[in-house]
Formats: sequence, C-alpha cells, structure tokens
Amino acid sequence: MGSRLGPVAVIAASSMRASAVRHLTALSARSLGFLKDVTLHDTGYVDAVLVHGRFDFECYTEDLFHKLALAFPPSLCTALPLRRAEFLAGRAMAGAALQALGQLNTEIPIGPDRAPVWPKGSVGSITHARGHCACFAKGDPGWQAGVDIEEIASGHALESILSMTANQRERALIARQTALPPDRLATLLFSAKETLFKGLYPVVRRFFGFDCAELRTPPANGCLRLHLTQTLCRELPAGESYDIRFNTTADWVLTWLAVHRLRGKPDYPSRM
Repeated sequence: MGSRLGPVAVIAASSMRASAVRHLTALSARSLGFLKDVTLHDTGYVDAVLVHGRFDFECYTEDLFHKLALAFPPSLCTALPLRRAEFLAGRAMAGAALQALGQLNTEIPIGPDRAPVWPKGSVGSITHARGHCACFAKGDPGWQAGVDIEEIASGHALESILSMTANQRERALIARQTALPPDRLATLLFSAKETLFKGLYPVVRRFFGFDCAELRTPPANGCLRLHLTQTLCRELPAGESYDIRFNTTADWVLTWLAVHRLRGKPDYPSRM
C-alpha cells in the first residue's frame, strides 16, 4: 500500500518544492543560456525528486563549471568538449535534485568505477541524450535509483531498437496496442529497460541483457510494467515485476524507477 503524508509533511514538501523551483530558475540564469527549460517533475515516489532540462552545446564554456559552482574533475581534461558539456549538465541537474531533497552537500565526485558517488543519505541516477539531461534522486540510501531519457527513434534507429530490445511477443504487442504510437512505445521500452538495468545493477553486480525483462501489457497511467524472464540473483527471481514510471512527448521519453538496494523490490508510490 502507498504512504500518505500528514498535513505538516505536506506543507513542508510544498515549501521545499517552492524553494527548489526558485533554485532552478536561478540555476538557468547563471548558466548563461546553457541550461534551458529546467523543470521539477512529479515522481510518484515518496522523498524523491526528478529534475529534467535541456542543454545547449553552443553555449558551453569551461568557465560555466565555476559559474555553476561545480568541480571540474581531472578525468575530463582529455575529454571532448561535448562530453564535458554532458557532464556539466548532468551534475547541474543532480545538484539541483539534491538541493530539492534538502541535502546540504551537493557534490557528486566520480567513483573508482566511474559511477557518481552520492552524498551520504541519498542515492540517484543521471542521464543525458541529444541535448536533454535529467536526474532522479531519492533521500534514502537504502534505495537505488534509475533514470533514462531517449529521443523518439525513427528509421534505421527504430529498426535497431526493435531488433535489440524487443522479443517477438513484445514486437507483436507494440504493433497491436493503441496506448501509444508504435515508435514511441518502442523507444519507451528501450528506455525502460535501460532504467531497470540502472536500478537493479547494484543488486545484481553484473551485466544483464534486454532479454532478461519483458513487457506483457500496454503501458497505462504513466507506468510501464516489466517482468523478469529469468532469475538474476537470489533476491531477483524470474517473474518479479517492476513498474517503470515515464513521461513522454512527441520527441522524447523519460523513464525512472526506485528499487530497494538489498531486496530489489520497487518502492511504494506516494498517493499525493
């Protein structure tokens, strides 16, 4: 069952959201056109934040790290400018998400495995693709987060996604369902499986492919349910299901998920 917040918690959450919106506005202004349309999304989860925006590579300069109060890691010294811009945009979204959660420490260094190291008391996931960036963060270290954003595929890219991501049953479902245009659902399925991988990897600790999860019913009410087709580890048996939340437009899809770090179980949604 879902968790319901009391009146005091609702007021506190509303105040924190208003503060976060002000911070996002200031963040966009300091970026001098680099960050655009930065938005705070409803996540459907308790104590969680999703920040999404666009970044303009043409407006990228290295002094933006200083203007946005973000550290420039030594590992980026040999990186191409686009990679630096993607890193900057992702860390800016992550810092905004952590601040919205009330975190005083918003620094996210790069770990030995090149994954973000989240401040104590929080977890998160960062994504960027074709000028879009997002961060989904949760204020509970007992959970793990996954997020992914993708541009709607077409042509050869769509054919590649269907071939790589969807099995025969999934392709038949995509073709006959009416919930979403086929190209959008195919891209959504790809993104959802990417998000599931990010959410479950800390439990599994190994690579697993797209065939390990399957879509069996059309998405509904902003959720796409994936079923594990095989046992990934003791905590993640075949048949376990996960509701991947999503937003979609005619141009892109955004998916996110929170799962328990030890049990691999999905978080309970808020009823707010």
